[in-house]
Amino acid sequence: MGLQGKALLLPAEGGKTRTVPVSPNLAKRVQNHLRHFPSVACTLPWRNPEPPTTELAARQRKPITVRLILSTPQGNRINYSRWNKQSWRPALAAAGILKKLGEKVRTCGGRTRRYPVYELSRADMFHVLRHTYASTQLEAGESIVSVSEWLGHASPQTTLKHYAHFMPGAGKRGLAAMDAWFDQEPSSGQEPQPNVPEKSLDVPQAPNEPGNRRSGR
Repeated sequence: MGLQGKALLLPAEGGKTRTVPVSPNLAKRVQNHLRHFPSVACTLPWRNPEPPTTELAARQRKPITVRLILSTPQGNRINYSRWNKQSWRPALAAAGILKKLGEKVRTCGGRTRRYPVYELSRADMFHVLRHTYASTQLEAGESIVSVSEWLGHASPQTTLKHYAHFMPGAGKRGLAAMDAWFDQEPSSGQEPQPNVPEKSLDVPQAPNEPGNRRSGR
């Protein structure tokens, strides 16, 4: 929704366009959803729903048409506030994450309706799914640089600041690599040789190479 409750289309959070890889299993679920519920066209003003006052504003606010993967049963766009109240919070309550505090009774046109009232918690809002995605990726060992790009953060430092505690294995892979490096055993009859990385400054030299002459002692 935009100014004065008017609908408009906006870019994602931070005004950035993101390209995020989708796993094969999730792709199949999306395709199955689209077979049962085809996407619908939605045309709305871009960024600002107010009438333009200049030629430039008219071009910038020109309505655009997109395909909505998720829509209402009537094929309309989803109002985030109504969806939050009628779908998301009841789902959280059914999962035992959110508590139901009571009911609100409203009478309109001779009809009485009861609406559940839930406790409020910012951590339980829909935005938490973004954090779930990030934490799942990092706990699985995904690169902090990749996750930062997918989230649209300004830099990996921003991602690290918010999600470092979701990286319990950080450092363990490096320790395991060092153990494997030290534990390498030479073949039978060969003199032990350190397995130095190719680009290391400490690459062993052959006995006859300059700078590697043995003392006669």
